[in-house]
Amino acid sequence: MTKHKSNSSEQQEAEKYMLKFLQEKLGIKFDSDAALPIDIGVKPDAIDPVNKVVVEAYARVGVVKGGQLHKIKGDILKLALIDKKLGSGWKKILCFASDKAAKYVQGNSWVAEAAREFGIEIHLVDLPDVQKTSVIEAQKRQRR
Repeated sequence: MTKHKSNSSEQQEAEKYMLKFLQEKLGIKFDSDAALPIDIGVKPDAIDPVNKVVVEAYARVGVVKGGQLHKIKGDILKLALIDKKLGSGWKKILCFASDKAAKYVQGNSWVAEAAREFGIEIHLVDLPDVQKTSVIEAQKRQRR
């Protein structure tokens, strides 16, 4: 069966891998049933309420462009809002599957400066080759 052009199941699977890897790397435990302690209308990709960690994961392989840039800006804004509403003490992580995608929030751009200013950590998770290939193929299919 052929997948619809906009189907993002490959990226969703990659994000699950990224979050599992991040748990092991940082010694934390994401709770799929957890919610933020207050309702502010946002839901991060992962929450560890015990260790106070919130994560947004982005399974793009390669350079980001167009609307993808807005997704990352939105994730930074979401993490900044969480920090503002919950107070300090929460670790905020933006996790990427590609160093090329992560470059958008590193360096001298205003977006990178915002991530630093809001105390957002940038993490990179290298996907296994098979999964990386699957995401790249999905990205080709999803091009508009």
